[in-house]
Amino acid sequence: MDLIEIGKHIRERRKELGLDQATLAALAGIGINALVRLERGSGNPRFDVLFNVLKTLGLTIYIQ
Repeated sequence: MDLIEIGKHIRERRKELGLDQATLAALAGIGINALVRLERGSGNPRFDVLFNVLKTLGLTIYIQ
């Protein structure tokens, strides 16, 4: 799974939960710009940023 696909899943889950980007960013303790980049699949997010967003959304990621 690449960053673009991860971002797509994050965006879809956020919308399912009825959250806007600003609310999710605040709940996850990250900046809105970091969330926007993450949803677009751009940049190279820090692991803690990705983990906090996934945890907030109730998502998990597996590394093999």
